Amino acid sequence: MANLDMVLEKQLLTLRNREIISSGDVNVDSCRFVFDGEWEGYTKTAVFYQDRKDVQYAVLDSGNRCVIPAASMAKEGNMYIGVFGVSGSKVLTSTMERIYIRQGAVSGDTVTTEPSDDIFLAIIAQYQRILELMQEYEDTAERFDTTMREQNALLEKLNAFDVQEIQQRLDLIEDRMISYSNTAKEIMGREVILRDVPVRFIDGICRIDSEYVTESSLCDVYFDEFSYEAAAKALILPVSHDGYIEIACSVAVQETLNANILVRRG
Repeated sequence: MANLDMVLEKQLLTLRNREIISSGDVNVDSCRFVFDGEWEGYTKTAVFYQDRKDVQYAVLDSGNRCVIPAASMAKEGNMYIGVFGVSGSKVLTSTMERIYIRQGAVSGDTVTTEPSDDIFLAIIAQYQRILELMQEYEDTAERFDTTMREQNALLEKLNAFDVQEIQQRLDLIEDRMISYSNTAKEIMGREVILRDVPVRFIDGICRIDSEYVTESSLCDVYFDEFSYEAAAKALILPVSHDGYIEIACSVAVQETLNANILVRRG
């Protein structure tokens, strides 16, 4: 079996090693891609073909690896390799490399092919939408981890060619993610953290203006390590009002303190 190492410098694709691949191989040869920072945030898919009219695709896994589709090395001759990335409406493509496929002991001419271009790109676009939903709210629901594992398992199954089932399950996952994201929005709307707030007391009172605060909000003040010693000597009492927090201090504190304030909206 062959394991090809591909390196991306911006859009320039370079094959680092040239191993022997025989026509007729099925699910034994693979590619590994190494990307630079230009590709961060893109859902990446490898492209393979011997005939430009019969392009094959393989979604890269979390290690940027994929199995080379059998239909792209079904016969002796040059096989061309590339990769593209999708991020929202943006598509980033690489240059192409080639490797010669030697004649194998059995014919691979009857190997079935992957999904058509239109179907495959539709699946990639749907996957990208789901990833964006998950990234936006990844800190708010442990259920996203389970969904991500299920999603990646489906993408690996793309190379098993059961397109109808994959699309049906992708639809279900996307519906579920929209539901989760709406729940996350509701949760995030109830809690806000005001970070790195300067707290300076004048006559024992500090006022912090914030549009997130209402009279029914509950506020907790957390001082950083440099301010904690001074704050620990006093009784600190935050009181919520519409549009601002009034923080009272029981002793005179001359220096400006630094705090994070958790606001729980009622």
